[in-house]
Amino acid sequence: MRTICYWAPCIDKVATIQAVKNSVKGINLYLKESTKAIILNSIGEWNDNIYKEINFYNLTNLDLFKKLPIKGFFKSRFTYIVIILFSAFPLFNYLNKKKPDYLIIHLLTSLPIILFIFFNFRTKLILRVSGLPKLNFFRKYLWKLINKKIHKVTCPTQQTLEDLKAKKIFSDDKLYLLYDPVIEVKEYSHLEKKNGIYEKNYLISVGRLTKQKNHLLLLKFFNEISNKYNDLKLIICGNGEDLIRLNNYIKKFKLENKIIMKGYVSDVKNWIKGAKCVISTSLWEDPGFVMIEAAMCNTFVISSNCPNGPKEFIQNDENGILFTSNKLDDLVKKFNYFMSLDKKQIMKKKINAKKKVKNYTIFSHTNNLNKILL
Repeated sequence: MRTICYWAPCIDKVATIQAVKNSVKGINLYLKESTKAIILNSIGEWNDNIYKEINFYNLTNLDLFKKLPIKGFFKSRFTYIVIILFSAFPLFNYLNKKKPDYLIIHLLTSLPIILFIFFNFRTKLILRVSGLPKLNFFRKYLWKLINKKIHKVTCPTQQTLEDLKAKKIFSDDKLYLLYDPVIEVKEYSHLEKKNGIYEKNYLISVGRLTKQKNHLLLLKFFNEISNKYNDLKLIICGNGEDLIRLNNYIKKFKLENKIIMKGYVSDVKNWIKGAKCVISTSLWEDPGFVMIEAAMCNTFVISSNCPNGPKEFIQNDENGILFTSNKLDDLVKKFNYFMSLDKKQIMKKKINAKKKVKNYTIFSHTNNLNKILL
Protein backbone atom coordinates (compact mmCIF):
# COMPACT_ATOMS: atom_id res chain seq x y z
CA MET A 1 0.00 0.00 0.00
CA ARG A 2 1.59 3.26 -1.12
CA THR A 3 1.01 6.49 0.81
CA ILE A 4 0.51 9.93 -0.73
CA CYS A 5 0.70 12.92 1.59
CA TYR A 6 -0.58 16.39 0.74
CA TRP A 7 1.07 19.52 2.12
CA ALA A 8 -1.32 22.45 1.64
CA PRO A 9 -1.47 24.85 4.62
CA CYS A 10 -4.58 26.87 3.84
CA ILE A 11 -5.13 30.26 5.44
CA ASP A 12 -8.11 31.36 3.35
CA LYS A 13 -11.01 29.81 1.45
CA VAL A 14 -9.22 29.53 -1.89
CA ALA A 15 -10.16 27.12 -4.66
CA THR A 16 -6.97 25.12 -4.07
CA ILE A 17 -8.48 23.80 -0.83
CA GLN A 18 -11.31 22.23 -2.81
CA ALA A 19 -8.80 20.75 -5.25
CA VAL A 20 -6.77 19.19 -2.44
CA LYS A 21 -9.83 17.72 -0.71
CA ASN A 22 -11.23 16.33 -3.95
CA SER A 23 -7.88 14.86 -4.96
CA VAL A 24 -7.59 13.04 -1.63
CA LYS A 25 -11.21 11.88 -1.81
CA GLY A 26 -10.62 10.54 -5.32
CA ILE A 27 -7.56 8.54 -4.31
CA ASN A 28 -9.25 7.06 -1.26
CA LEU A 29 -12.35 6.21 -3.29
CA TYR A 30 -11.00 4.96 -6.62
CA LEU A 31 -7.52 3.72 -5.66
CA LYS A 32 -8.30 2.45 -2.17
CA GLU A 33 -6.98 -1.05 -2.89
CA SER A 34 -3.47 0.23 -3.63
CA THR A 35 -3.13 3.78 -2.27
CA LYS A 36 -3.85 5.80 0.86
CA ALA A 37 -3.96 9.62 0.78
CA ILE A 38 -3.45 11.89 3.80
CA ILE A 39 -3.56 15.66 4.33
CA LEU A 40 -0.89 16.99 6.69
CA ASN A 41 -2.30 19.41 9.25
CA SER A 42 0.38 21.76 10.54
CA ILE A 43 -1.04 24.11 13.21
CA GLY A 44 -4.76 23.37 13.01
CA GLU A 45 -5.60 25.05 9.71
CA TRP A 46 -7.49 21.93 8.59
CA ASN A 47 -9.31 21.34 11.89
CA ASP A 48 -12.66 22.54 10.56
CA ASN A 49 -12.42 20.40 7.43
CA ILE A 50 -13.48 16.97 8.63
CA TYR A 51 -14.75 14.70 5.88
CA LYS A 52 -15.63 11.02 5.83
CA GLU A 53 -13.43 10.23 2.83
CA ILE A 54 -10.37 12.18 4.05
CA ASN A 55 -7.61 11.23 6.49
CA PHE A 56 -5.58 13.87 8.33
CA TYR A 57 -2.26 13.64 10.13
CA ASN A 58 -1.50 16.29 12.76
CA LEU A 59 2.13 17.31 12.49
CA THR A 60 1.76 19.14 15.82
CA ASN A 61 -0.79 19.20 18.63
CA LEU A 62 -1.12 22.95 18.25
CA ASP A 63 -4.41 24.65 17.47
CA LEU A 64 -2.98 28.08 16.71
CA PHE A 65 -4.60 28.80 13.39
CA LYS A 66 -7.80 30.49 14.61
CA LYS A 67 -5.72 32.88 16.71
CA LEU A 68 -3.63 34.10 13.77
CA PRO A 69 -4.46 36.94 11.34
CA ILE A 70 -5.17 36.01 7.72
CA LYS A 71 -6.51 39.23 6.17
CA GLY A 72 -4.13 41.66 4.53
CA PHE A 73 -0.71 41.17 2.92
CA PHE A 74 1.52 41.65 5.97
CA LYS A 75 -0.75 39.84 8.43
CA SER A 76 -1.05 36.80 6.17
CA ARG A 77 2.75 36.75 5.71
CA PHE A 78 3.13 36.72 9.48
CA THR A 79 0.85 33.67 9.62
CA TYR A 80 2.92 31.96 6.90
CA ILE A 81 6.07 32.54 8.97
CA VAL A 82 4.39 31.03 12.05
CA ILE A 83 3.37 27.95 10.05
CA ILE A 84 6.93 27.53 8.76
CA LEU A 85 8.53 27.96 12.19
CA PHE A 86 6.21 25.51 13.96
CA SER A 87 6.05 22.97 11.12
CA ALA A 88 9.67 22.71 9.96
CA PHE A 89 10.90 20.10 12.43
CA PRO A 90 7.60 18.12 12.62
CA LEU A 91 7.51 17.89 8.82
CA PHE A 92 11.16 16.80 8.71
CA ASN A 93 10.48 14.25 11.43
CA TYR A 94 7.42 12.89 9.63
CA LEU A 95 9.25 12.48 6.31
CA ASN A 96 12.26 10.93 8.02
CA LYS A 97 10.32 8.41 10.10
CA LYS A 98 7.07 7.70 8.25
CA LYS A 99 8.69 7.74 4.80
CA PRO A 100 5.55 8.24 2.68
CA ASP A 101 5.94 7.29 -0.96
CA TYR A 102 4.92 10.72 -2.29
CA LEU A 103 4.57 14.23 -0.94
CA ILE A 104 2.40 16.49 -3.11
CA ILE A 105 2.89 20.15 -2.21
CA HIS A 106 0.27 22.78 -3.09
CA LEU A 107 0.49 25.88 -0.88
CA LEU A 108 3.38 27.44 1.05
CA THR A 109 5.70 25.16 -0.90
CA SER A 110 8.91 26.88 0.21
CA LEU A 111 9.20 24.86 3.45
CA PRO A 112 9.10 21.33 1.96
CA ILE A 113 11.27 22.47 -0.96
CA ILE A 114 13.95 23.77 1.44
CA LEU A 115 13.83 20.54 3.43
CA PHE A 116 14.28 18.48 0.26
CA ILE A 117 17.17 20.69 -0.86
CA PHE A 118 19.14 20.02 2.34
CA PHE A 119 18.06 16.47 3.16
CA ASN A 120 17.68 13.23 1.25
CA PHE A 121 14.31 11.64 1.87
CA ARG A 122 13.01 8.40 0.44
CA THR A 123 9.79 10.24 -0.37
CA LYS A 124 9.27 11.48 -3.93
CA LEU A 125 8.40 15.18 -4.11
CA ILE A 126 5.66 16.38 -6.48
CA LEU A 127 5.13 20.11 -6.96
CA ARG A 128 1.53 20.93 -7.82
CA VAL A 129 1.43 24.34 -9.43
CA SER A 130 -1.77 25.88 -8.04
CA GLY A 131 -2.98 28.75 -10.13
CA LEU A 132 -0.92 31.02 -12.32
CA PRO A 133 2.56 31.07 -10.69
CA LYS A 134 4.21 34.41 -9.97
CA LEU A 135 7.88 33.75 -10.53
CA ASN A 136 9.55 36.19 -8.13
CA PHE A 137 13.27 35.87 -7.56
CA PHE A 138 12.96 33.74 -4.42
CA ARG A 139 10.55 31.22 -5.95
CA LYS A 140 12.53 30.93 -9.17
CA TYR A 141 15.73 30.41 -7.19
CA LEU A 142 14.17 27.66 -5.04
CA TRP A 143 12.69 25.91 -8.05
CA LYS A 144 16.06 25.84 -9.79
CA LEU A 145 17.73 24.46 -6.66
CA ILE A 146 15.17 21.68 -6.26
CA ASN A 147 15.07 20.73 -9.94
CA LYS A 148 17.33 17.70 -9.62
CA LYS A 149 15.52 16.30 -6.58
CA ILE A 150 11.96 16.97 -7.61
CA HIS A 151 10.09 13.98 -9.03
CA LYS A 152 7.26 15.59 -11.00
CA VAL A 153 5.63 19.00 -11.53
CA THR A 154 1.93 19.12 -12.43
CA CYS A 155 0.15 22.07 -14.04
CA PRO A 156 -3.61 22.80 -14.05
CA THR A 157 -3.76 24.15 -17.64
CA GLN A 158 -1.97 23.48 -20.91
CA GLN A 159 -0.87 27.11 -21.17
CA THR A 160 0.77 27.06 -17.73
CA LEU A 161 2.55 23.88 -18.76
CA GLU A 162 3.85 25.57 -21.91
CA ASP A 163 4.86 28.67 -19.95
CA LEU A 164 6.94 26.61 -17.53
CA LYS A 165 8.55 24.70 -20.37
CA ALA A 166 9.55 27.99 -21.97
CA LYS A 167 11.18 29.19 -18.73
CA LYS A 168 13.47 26.10 -18.67
CA ILE A 169 13.39 25.79 -14.88
CA PHE A 170 12.36 22.12 -14.86
CA SER A 171 13.26 19.54 -17.45
CA ASP A 172 10.39 18.82 -19.85
CA ASP A 173 10.12 15.18 -18.80
CA LYS A 174 9.12 16.27 -15.28
CA LEU A 175 6.26 18.55 -16.38
CA TYR A 176 2.74 17.13 -16.66
CA LEU A 177 -0.73 18.47 -17.33
CA LEU A 178 -3.13 17.51 -14.55
CA TYR A 179 -6.56 19.12 -14.51
CA ASP A 180 -7.94 20.06 -11.11
CA PRO A 181 -10.64 17.80 -9.58
CA VAL A 182 -13.37 20.45 -9.52
CA ILE A 183 -16.47 18.33 -10.06
CA GLU A 184 -17.94 15.56 -7.93
CA VAL A 185 -20.73 14.47 -10.24
CA LYS A 186 -23.16 13.19 -7.59
CA GLU A 187 -23.31 16.67 -6.00
CA TYR A 188 -25.06 18.01 -9.10
CA SER A 189 -27.82 15.45 -9.44
CA HIS A 190 -30.44 17.16 -7.24
CA LEU A 191 -29.80 20.86 -7.65
CA GLU A 192 -32.66 23.31 -7.33
CA LYS A 193 -32.70 26.83 -8.69
CA LYS A 194 -32.58 29.42 -5.91
CA ASN A 195 -35.37 31.72 -6.96
CA GLY A 196 -36.99 33.52 -4.03
CA ILE A 197 -37.07 37.30 -4.23
CA TYR A 198 -34.60 37.31 -7.10
CA GLU A 199 -37.10 35.69 -9.50
CA LYS A 200 -34.36 33.87 -11.45
CA ASN A 201 -33.45 37.06 -13.34
CA TYR A 202 -30.00 37.64 -11.94
CA LEU A 203 -26.34 37.53 -12.86
CA ILE A 204 -23.89 35.99 -10.45
CA SER A 205 -20.21 36.33 -9.62
CA VAL A 206 -18.45 34.04 -7.17
CA GLY A 207 -15.01 34.62 -5.70
CA ARG A 208 -12.97 36.30 -2.99
CA LEU A 209 -13.24 40.08 -2.95
CA THR A 210 -9.62 40.66 -3.91
CA LYS A 211 -7.59 42.42 -6.57
CA GLN A 212 -7.40 39.20 -8.60
CA LYS A 213 -11.18 38.91 -9.03
CA ASN A 214 -11.48 42.55 -10.17
CA HIS A 215 -15.00 43.09 -8.78
CA LEU A 216 -14.85 46.85 -9.21
CA LEU A 217 -14.96 46.33 -12.98
CA LEU A 218 -18.00 44.11 -12.45
CA LEU A 219 -19.78 46.86 -10.51
CA LYS A 220 -18.95 49.45 -13.15
CA PHE A 221 -20.30 47.10 -15.80
CA PHE A 222 -23.54 46.52 -13.92
CA ASN A 223 -23.96 50.25 -13.37
CA GLU A 224 -23.62 50.72 -17.14
CA ILE A 225 -26.25 48.14 -18.08
CA SER A 226 -28.70 48.42 -15.17
CA ASN A 227 -30.93 51.00 -16.85
CA LYS A 228 -31.11 49.06 -20.11
CA TYR A 229 -31.91 45.80 -18.29
CA ASN A 230 -33.88 47.28 -15.44
CA ASP A 231 -35.23 44.00 -14.07
CA LEU A 232 -31.80 42.36 -13.73
CA LYS A 233 -30.07 41.92 -10.38
CA LEU A 234 -26.45 41.07 -9.58
CA ILE A 235 -25.48 38.63 -6.83
CA ILE A 236 -21.89 38.58 -5.59
CA CYS A 237 -20.81 35.67 -3.36
CA GLY A 238 -17.56 36.13 -1.49
CA ASN A 239 -15.68 37.92 1.27
CA GLY A 240 -12.36 39.76 1.20
CA GLU A 241 -10.39 42.92 1.72
CA ASP A 242 -12.18 44.81 -1.07
CA LEU A 243 -15.60 44.60 0.64
CA ILE A 244 -15.64 48.18 1.97
CA ARG A 245 -14.53 49.67 -1.33
CA LEU A 246 -17.17 47.72 -3.25
CA ASN A 247 -19.93 48.62 -0.80
CA ASN A 248 -18.97 52.28 -1.08
CA TYR A 249 -19.33 52.10 -4.86
CA ILE A 250 -22.75 50.45 -4.55
CA LYS A 251 -23.95 53.19 -2.18
CA LYS A 252 -22.48 55.98 -4.31
CA PHE A 253 -24.46 54.92 -7.37
CA LYS A 254 -27.55 53.87 -5.39
CA LEU A 255 -27.43 50.24 -6.49
CA GLU A 256 -28.40 48.73 -3.12
CA ASN A 257 -31.69 47.36 -4.47
CA LYS A 258 -30.07 45.74 -7.49
CA ILE A 259 -26.78 44.33 -6.17
CA ILE A 260 -26.86 41.71 -3.41
CA MET A 261 -23.59 41.10 -1.54
CA LYS A 262 -24.18 37.65 -0.02
CA GLY A 263 -20.76 37.18 1.56
CA TYR A 264 -19.16 33.75 1.66
CA VAL A 265 -21.52 30.95 0.60
CA SER A 266 -20.34 27.44 1.49
CA ASP A 267 -22.24 25.73 -1.32
CA VAL A 268 -22.96 28.09 -4.19
CA LYS A 269 -24.03 25.54 -6.80
CA ASN A 270 -27.77 26.17 -6.38
CA TRP A 271 -27.27 29.91 -6.84
CA ILE A 272 -25.22 29.30 -9.98
CA LYS A 273 -27.90 26.94 -11.29
CA GLY A 274 -30.57 29.63 -11.07
CA ALA A 275 -28.56 32.46 -12.64
CA LYS A 276 -29.01 33.87 -16.13
CA CYS A 277 -25.23 33.70 -16.46
CA VAL A 278 -22.00 33.66 -14.46
CA ILE A 279 -19.66 36.60 -15.02
CA SER A 280 -15.96 36.43 -14.17
CA THR A 281 -13.91 39.64 -14.34
CA SER A 282 -10.72 38.07 -12.98
CA LEU A 283 -7.27 39.35 -13.90
CA TRP A 284 -5.91 35.81 -13.76
CA GLU A 285 -7.37 32.32 -13.25
CA ASP A 286 -5.82 28.88 -13.55
CA PRO A 287 -8.15 27.23 -14.39
CA GLY A 288 -11.20 29.03 -12.88
CA PHE A 289 -13.31 26.72 -10.71
CA VAL A 290 -16.54 28.74 -10.85
CA MET A 291 -16.51 28.67 -14.65
CA ILE A 292 -16.28 24.88 -14.61
CA GLU A 293 -18.97 24.55 -11.94
CA ALA A 294 -21.22 26.84 -14.00
CA ALA A 295 -20.79 24.62 -17.05
CA MET A 296 -21.77 21.60 -14.95
CA CYS A 297 -24.87 23.51 -13.79
CA ASN A 298 -25.84 24.32 -17.41
CA THR A 299 -25.32 28.02 -16.70
CA PHE A 300 -23.83 30.32 -19.33
CA VAL A 301 -20.38 31.81 -18.70
CA ILE A 302 -19.01 35.22 -19.63
CA SER A 303 -15.36 35.60 -18.63
CA SER A 304 -12.35 37.83 -19.13
CA ASN A 305 -9.72 36.35 -21.42
CA CYS A 306 -7.17 36.53 -18.61
CA PRO A 307 -4.36 34.00 -18.37
CA ASN A 308 -4.61 31.06 -18.36
CA GLY A 309 -7.74 29.05 -17.65
CA PRO A 310 -10.71 30.89 -19.24
CA LYS A 311 -9.22 31.08 -22.75
CA GLU A 312 -8.43 27.39 -22.65
CA PHE A 313 -11.88 26.41 -21.40
CA ILE A 314 -14.09 28.75 -23.46
CA GLN A 315 -12.03 28.38 -26.66
CA ASN A 316 -12.83 31.30 -28.95
CA ASP A 317 -16.40 31.66 -27.66
CA GLU A 318 -17.33 28.07 -28.46
CA ASN A 319 -18.18 27.28 -24.82
CA GLY A 320 -19.21 30.72 -23.57
CA ILE A 321 -18.13 34.30 -24.26
CA LEU A 322 -14.78 35.97 -23.61
CA PHE A 323 -14.21 39.69 -23.24
CA THR A 324 -10.90 41.58 -23.20
CA SER A 325 -9.52 41.49 -19.68
CA ASN A 326 -10.12 44.63 -17.61
CA LYS A 327 -11.90 46.41 -20.49
CA LEU A 328 -15.29 47.77 -19.44
CA ASP A 329 -16.49 48.67 -22.94
CA ASP A 330 -15.79 45.19 -24.25
CA LEU A 331 -17.56 43.54 -21.30
CA VAL A 332 -20.66 45.67 -21.96
CA LYS A 333 -20.47 44.86 -25.66
CA LYS A 334 -20.12 41.11 -25.08
CA PHE A 335 -22.97 41.09 -22.56
CA ASN A 336 -25.26 42.84 -25.04
CA TYR A 337 -24.24 40.19 -27.58
CA PHE A 338 -25.12 37.45 -25.08
CA MET A 339 -28.55 39.00 -24.52
CA SER A 340 -29.16 39.01 -28.28
CA LEU A 341 -28.54 35.26 -28.68
CA ASP A 342 -31.51 32.99 -29.18
CA LYS A 343 -32.14 29.89 -27.08
CA LYS A 344 -30.62 27.55 -29.65
CA GLN A 345 -27.35 29.52 -29.82
CA ILE A 346 -27.10 29.68 -26.03
CA MET A 347 -27.85 25.97 -25.64
CA LYS A 348 -25.15 25.03 -28.14
CA LYS A 349 -22.50 26.88 -26.13
CA LYS A 350 -23.77 25.37 -22.87
CA ILE A 351 -23.58 21.83 -24.32
CA ASN A 352 -20.05 22.46 -25.62
CA ALA A 353 -18.98 23.71 -22.19
CA LYS A 354 -20.46 20.74 -20.39
CA LYS A 355 -18.57 18.35 -22.65
CA LYS A 356 -15.31 19.84 -21.39
CA VAL A 357 -16.33 19.32 -17.76
CA LYS A 358 -15.40 15.64 -17.92
CA ASN A 359 -11.73 16.66 -17.79
CA TYR A 360 -12.30 18.20 -14.36
CA THR A 361 -14.15 15.41 -12.56
CA ILE A 362 -12.66 13.72 -9.51
CA PHE A 363 -12.67 10.39 -11.38
CA SER A 364 -10.75 11.78 -14.36
CA HIS A 365 -8.25 13.57 -12.11
CA THR A 366 -7.59 10.44 -10.07
CA ASN A 367 -6.97 8.28 -13.14
CA ASN A 368 -4.58 10.83 -14.63
CA LEU A 369 -2.74 11.34 -11.33
CA ASN A 370 -2.30 7.58 -11.02
CA LYS A 371 -0.74 7.47 -14.50
CA ILE A 372 1.67 10.26 -13.57
CA LEU A 373 2.71 8.45 -10.39
CA LEU A 374 3.41 5.14 -12.15
